[in-house]
Amino acid sequence: MKRRLLWIPVLLLVLALAGYSIHRRLHGSSGEGQAAAVVPVIVAQPQHGPIERTLAYSGTLEPQALVTVTSKIEGRIERILVGEGELIRDGQLLVQMEDDTVRLQAEQAASAVRAAQAQLDKARRGVRPEELDNARALLAQAEQDFTMAEESYRRSERLYQEGALAKARFEEAERQYRGAQTQLENARRSVRMMERGAGAEEQNLAEANLKAAQAQAELAGLQLSFTRIRSPLAGRVAKVLIDQGNLASRATPLLALVQDDPLLLRIPVPERHYAAFSAGWRNITARVRLDAVPGLDELTGGIASISPTVDPASRTFTVEVRLANREGRLKPGMYADVEFVLERRLEALLAPAAALVERGGRTGVFIVEPGSNPVARFREIAAGIRTQGEVEIVRGLDGGERIVVEGNAFLEDGQRVAPRER
Repeated sequence: MKRRLLWIPVLLLVLALAGYSIHRRLHGSSGEGQAAAVVPVIVAQPQHGPIERTLAYSGTLEPQALVTVTSKIEGRIERILVGEGELIRDGQLLVQMEDDTVRLQAEQAASAVRAAQAQLDKARRGVRPEELDNARALLAQAEQDFTMAEESYRRSERLYQEGALAKARFEEAERQYRGAQTQLENARRSVRMMERGAGAEEQNLAEANLKAAQAQAELAGLQLSFTRIRSPLAGRVAKVLIDQGNLASRATPLLALVQDDPLLLRIPVPERHYAAFSAGWRNITARVRLDAVPGLDELTGGIASISPTVDPASRTFTVEVRLANREGRLKPGMYADVEFVLERRLEALLAPAAALVERGGRTGVFIVEPGSNPVARFREIAAGIRTQGEVEIVRGLDGGERIVVEGNAFLEDGQRVAPRER
């Protein structure tokens, strides 16, 4: 009995210690809960300023045009008037070919026109004795020219068949022979007309001869113009492809020309942005940086065109940006970084991007209500342009509020906060 009574004080002591421990835990938990109810946060006030919606990609510089200048006739290169890298104007003389033969042909054709015109005039007004004598002299000269041209043609034909003469040379001799034959026939006809007098038929024939001579003169003038090779564009000489003094045939490449001012920067852009570009590409600007050109400031260009199709292999479409290159520092093939400015607001209401939170499927920010016991209130907003650091507030704030920018991850509406300015 005494031994049982001894356990009673021990049991009371254990119960007292347990009660004391529970009391401390209860009071400690209450204190920690009161401390947790006040959340320390960082606050800031929205500011007005510019904001942009941008997309960053990269591309390659390419010329607007790359042209190979060729010869249209066979002949020897007499002079090359430009060098590699030289700026050229549209229509500038680049290459001069030997023109002795074609110049003589042009002069002969011009003479034939004058003769045909004279024949027509004579047919219309009648023939004087001195004119008949002159026509007979022209006939004699035409017969002599035909004899020489025929001999040259027969000789060229023989050499061509033996493989000792180029086809172009043989064709040229044949053309001269045919031309001399035509002039001889015209001269004979003219003398016959003068000797018997010109009627209506003769006048019509003289008119036809004049038109044929004029066409031959135009052809000869065209051949003469082909000896002076001019630039089809304004740009730069990329490469000289033939040496001075060499023989050039038809379609022989002579020069490579590049139109490099302005240059086109071609950028592949993912197809998900096609709607944004196609809707307002004329208002989109591009900021371009080229690491390959030391000391070059950031360039600004406008969009020249947008590809009407999407590449099914890469799922991209091509955007072309036009860049001025007056100093020639930019070179085709260079790599460039591009930042497209799709939208720009000059005076937007801006908040730090970290201030935005989602609560119950709604986007908003926490506003700190002033007072001795500040409370955070959730305010739904409409956001506009977003960047990594800022967001445009389109609706929901007037700019005078203090909003929570840090400590809002688990914040709830109506919770007490201890705000500290950013």
